[in-house]
Amino acid sequence: MIELKLEHIERLQKMLGDTPKQIPIVTARAINRSAEAARTQAAKSARQTYIIKHKDIISTIRIKKATPNSLFADIRSRGFVIKLINFKVNPGRPQPNRKRPITASVKRGSEKTIKNGFVAQMRSGHINVFTRVSKRRFPIKGHYGPSVPQMLGNKSVEQAVEERAEVILDKRLDHEINRLFGGS
Repeated sequence: MIELKLEHIERLQKMLGDTPKQIPIVTARAINRSAEAARTQAAKSARQTYIIKHKDIISTIRIKKATPNSLFADIRSRGFVIKLINFKVNPGRPQPNRKRPITASVKRGSEKTIKNGFVAQMRSGHINVFTRVSKRRFPIKGHYGPSVPQMLGNKSVEQAVEERAEVILDKRLDHEINRLFGGS
């Protein structure tokens, strides 16, 4: 959680002394920029651990922006488990009569073999990795990886996001104050 500390507020009051009405506006802008940076950092950090596309992470993250009346931004990720085919799978497309086993990597550096697995395209058009539940042809079971919220819940990802957001918040507060007084 990124918090606006007392030292931030005191610094703002000291620098903006004559114009206290500007404090919430300047603070809201800085918080919003910090939230955007946190979202970007979340995607970068998750991709260092997991093999997933940037757009698949960013598309699940929503930001409720800060306003001068409510000085907090809410960053949330919502999503379902992701089909295993969206990670690193060999082969990546259906190959009938394939004799070699299917290999899949969800995390970087950890490849697993899926015994009796196969890649298939369903009538609906979706492609995934499947295994048979019994010796019979049907039913089959699809394989899935973690959801984006689970990936973002990883301790190393959370820590990197919080650190980045704190740094950006400090920089943006300085920038917004300079901007208010006619600086760059």
